[in-house]
Amino acid sequence: MSLQSTRRVRLVALATGAVLALGGPGILASAVAAAGASDGDGMPSRWETRHGLNPTRADAGRDKDHDGLRNLTEYRLDLDPVDEDSDNDGADDGDEVKDGSRSTDPHVRDTDNDGTRDGDEDADGDGFDNEDEDDSLETCLTDDDDRDEDGVDDEDENEQHSGARDSDSDDDGIEDGDEDGDHDGEQNEDEDDSVEDNCEAEHGEDDSDLMGTIISFDAGTGALVINTLASEAHLSLVVTEETEIEFDTSGSGSNDEDGSAADLVPGAEVAEIGMDDGATLEEIELVRAS
Repeated sequence: MSLQSTRRVRLVALATGAVLALGGPGILASAVAAAGASDGDGMPSRWETRHGLNPTRADAGRDKDHDGLRNLTEYRLDLDPVDEDSDNDGADDGDEVKDGSRSTDPHVRDTDNDGTRDGDEDADGDGFDNEDEDDSLETCLTDDDDRDEDGVDDEDENEQHSGARDSDSDDDGIEDGDEDGDHDGEQNEDEDDSVEDNCEAEHGEDDSDLMGTIISFDAGTGALVINTLASEAHLSLVVTEETEIEFDTSGSGSNDEDGSAADLVPGAEVAEIGMDDGATLEEIELVRAS
């Protein structure tokens, strides 16, 4: 973590500690309200709105971008809560914060200034780039984003010398995923896929934007059954009044659209889910039918 980032975190911690020392949780709540957090979750409403969160929902404990960091942590560390890789260096924010390595910083693309982005470094010297280190362990929920929907994950675009926000980086009429950048006979979209990739589709293309499809939903009991794409297994979940239902708009540049229980119909495609420690569904993102 950079000196500036460390200082920023310490200031937040000191400020919070000082408030608690002066008057405890009540004073802290008042300070939060004064800062503009209308839902009392510790994040200013203006900041939540700017980053695509709901300023009227207490969602500090949620992990909107599924990078391993809660929304409140992203606010305190000055990171983007809806972008798993805030500095676009190929390594997820959560990995950079938790890896304990001085060679990676979620605010800096090339922390050691050696000309190689942090995601392409091999911090532990095991022969695998930082950005590929956790791919074989990730589920579809935490798999890497593809904002421009070109078949190449955001974290891999830098390796392919393409842009994460431009589906045809060289403007040749061929999407980046369909290119063969290193001329090895394998398309860019298949370059990093392997048998260990939990979100690899049947034909080898990365299908991380689709988790599965809804088999059934009982509005009376809240019982929801999803057929998962990765393992073709049925996943049984419980939908409650607190479950956040949205339509995934990744790659469109807009915030996710609100949905409702009426949208949980058989055959509906599911992009992502978020659960608590049990089977209760905290959030579900659906794919808008074309």
